[in-house]
Amino acid sequence: MGTEQNITNVKRGIKAINDRDWSFIQKLLASNFIRHDLAEAFDEVRGHESFADFLQLVLKALPDYRIQIEDIFAAEDRLAMRFTASGTHQGELLGYTPTGKTVKISQINLYRFEGDKIAETWQLMDVAGFLRQIGALPTLQ
Repeated sequence: MGTEQNITNVKRGIKAINDRDWSFIQKLLASNFIRHDLAEAFDEVRGHESFADFLQLVLKALPDYRIQIEDIFAAEDRLAMRFTASGTHQGELLGYTPTGKTVKISQINLYRFEGDKIAETWQLMDVAGFLRQIGALPTLQ
């Protein structure tokens, strides 16, 4: 697959997450899919079922979760994306009880493709920014 097709597939994947179209997500991920969390906020995810469980955890905490792509580019079998995730903190997340606050979380993902499937992703979420928004960390001046 070419880099433009990988970009198209990730954009379609983000739309599928926003639309809660789980069938497309399953088609986009390789059977040996691995999600690495560089901030170590979440456990490593391996396979379709574990990824579905991870998404359900996020959606339980942020039922109105949405992703907005800020930057996306690709080279060979790699793709990088910077995005903003937003939602209302209505369930436990990272051990913090619901606050009812609307949050915007910056994140950077790096993807590795095998053909037209995402085989691996490294994700870095702005955990400190999330914690400041829910009042768990002081705001920087």
